[in-house]
Amino acid sequence: MEQQLKQLENGLKKIKDKSFSIYFLTQDTDGRGAASVMMNYQLVKHLRNKGYNASIMYEKTQFKGVGDWLDAEYADLPHTTIEGGELKVGPQDFVIIPELYGHVLEQIVKMPCSKIILCQAYDYIFETLTPGTSWINYGVTQAITTSKVQEDYIKSIMPSIKTSIVPVSIPDYFKNSDKPKKPIVAIHTRDPRDTMKIIKTFYILNPQFKWVTFKDMRNMSNREFAESLGECCVSVWVDRISAFGTFPIESMMCKTPVIGTLPILKPDWITNENGIWSFDEAKIVEILGTYMKNWLEDNVPVALHEKMEGTVKSMAEQNQEESIVAFFSNIVQERTIEMEDAINKLTPVGENI
Repeated sequence: MEQQLKQLENGLKKIKDKSFSIYFLTQDTDGRGAASVMMNYQLVKHLRNKGYNASIMYEKTQFKGVGDWLDAEYADLPHTTIEGGELKVGPQDFVIIPELYGHVLEQIVKMPCSKIILCQAYDYIFETLTPGTSWINYGVTQAITTSKVQEDYIKSIMPSIKTSIVPVSIPDYFKNSDKPKKPIVAIHTRDPRDTMKIIKTFYILNPQFKWVTFKDMRNMSNREFAESLGECCVSVWVDRISAFGTFPIESMMCKTPVIGTLPILKPDWITNENGIWSFDEAKIVEILGTYMKNWLEDNVPVALHEKMEGTVKSMAEQNQEESIVAFFSNIVQERTIEMEDAINKLTPVGENI
């Protein structure tokens, strides 16, 4: 008990002088761009800018990182790993775990730190959890997610988890090209086979548009991705299990209209007016053919661009920074109270007088 009391007292001191650590467990994508990974890096950057000791954490000591596709300001952030035994945590520290990493909860369940889930993709919540268990079984009581619709979903399946929203943000280099749009269709699908199916079907059904080019938006650095998107006249998005839909938002930032299928869990930002949406994936090629005809005739509604611009205003980096800083400000206060209460319960009665 004396050792536990000493650990709590030391942890409380570190909480109060802001010398605790925040670790964001991150998926190693082997150098491939991923919106979920980028958000982890963005949050670590925001927190460090506000004086928090935040860092990226990988499972394995050998990891690729993000140097191939993100700027140096992200690639150079502090990193640590679980495998190498570098992770030393106390009751004052926080480990942020993606919803996909249920198996890691089993590995760190006995660690004295606070565990928080970062849920960016609701479809992966049960991917590695043992049947019949939820986050609460591993000492998790708090979660961060990116939208109201995901927050509601988490509450429906795990009502005891307190959930907070930290929005997605898009870098300001996602912008319209200085030159006129080109007859290029940016296409992004969850399954690469869908990309080829859409392209081949389009050329069969629209031989008059054989000179239109498709660009598969994979395997690029983020800046190359943004530049390419800014040149395209339209983007096509097919991802039925998407939880947020970063790609269509990036398209809108680049003034590139979006044709897409509506996800099963419709993101908060989708409206009837800010894109060309369909429940039926089989209709995408037909819609694209009609759009290209209207684009060539300069007949794309002005209102569509106005609604796109209104949609992306809430995706400013400042909103994300303010949200994650406010979240940790509140949770640190809560943790301080919890630790003070625990110390009082362990302190001999005479010493509390």
